[in-house]
Amino acid sequence: MTAPHPPPITLLQQLQERVRGERPPPTGETVAIPVDSYLSQARFEQEQALFRRTPLAIGHEAQLPEAGDTLVHDWLGLPLLTMRDKAGQIGTFMNVCRHRGMRLLQDEGQTCVRSLVCPYHNWTYGLDGDLRNIPLKESFGELEKGELGLVPVPTEVRHGLIWVQATPGEPMDLDGHLAGLGSELETFGIPDLHFGQQAIHEVKCNWKLVQDAFLDGYHVVRLHKNTVGGFFPDALAETDTIGRHVRSAVARKEIFDAADASEAELDLRKHASFSYTVFPNVVLVLHPEYSSIISLFPKAPDRTLFIHSMLSPRPINSDKAREHFARSFKLIDSGVFLAEDIHVSVGSQRGLASGANEALLFGGFEAAAAGFHRILAEAL
Repeated sequence: MTAPHPPPITLLQQLQERVRGERPPPTGETVAIPVDSYLSQARFEQEQALFRRTPLAIGHEAQLPEAGDTLVHDWLGLPLLTMRDKAGQIGTFMNVCRHRGMRLLQDEGQTCVRSLVCPYHNWTYGLDGDLRNIPLKESFGELEKGELGLVPVPTEVRHGLIWVQATPGEPMDLDGHLAGLGSELETFGIPDLHFGQQAIHEVKCNWKLVQDAFLDGYHVVRLHKNTVGGFFPDALAETDTIGRHVRSAVARKEIFDAADASEAELDLRKHASFSYTVFPNVVLVLHPEYSSIISLFPKAPDRTLFIHSMLSPRPINSDKAREHFARSFKLIDSGVFLAEDIHVSVGSQRGLASGANEALLFGGFEAAAAGFHRILAEAL
């Protein structure tokens, strides 16, 4: 049984103690991560294997609200499709016809289908993956349709998120992977969120450089000085772990007015920006008004798919709401993530490839990033 962990309000209370001078800042230390960790093809292949045997959150169930809604994705190096069937269940299958191996749905992204028809010979599959029709079936003799449904991939919907493990025919231990993280997702109302919009970018850097950026409170007021940096005091953050997952609370300036506030008066979104690094590749950022899910899928040692989805606490179903959230999404996706966090990640990749450094250095205010590398090394 997973040992209980302190609730997220604990991190806010630790921030209060920091503001009151009752809790010391992180101790001075330097952790060196070898450059080869970001450049090596062998390390990349190790990490790819880890991704395939680990439950990964590929999206929110609100992305697939109706029967036939489908997400086509090759993010794990396998052709997969995740869809909601007529009974309301979400499943994932190999996007491969059982006849001659043709890809069923050609384009990656979200779509809606009534059934899956192979473009080669029109073998047809239902939304539950069962083989429904074989043209001229008699020409195949005693072929059994019941044995030729699409190959399923372990999938569960839990806490509003769709979890997939790219191991067809093998079980998925989602409870073991979550290690109690589910209660945190429930605390922040993740199951009840509504899908807003999504952007997919291929960026020229190693995926861990992006993770490093999202685990680093040291850069916030510096790198983001022209965007969101003004909302935060300098390097005032608390982090801990839940299983392999990293939980962070970066104080917002409102924490100073709440230095002596009671637990009931503390607000998890107003007084800090919480983020969860859901091992290994997802970052959940809980902004004051909405939430971001960032998924990182490595394509090569120096190439990563950066997928950013916006989740709103209420349906975005009016022109006014759509315009408002579109502006908010553009600000954070283009103005903060791409122009700042990804910009320095790409710049760092070029710097590492130059051979100037043998290692990246992480100080005391970057301990969460260094800790993530330790967790990853243990998992590998």
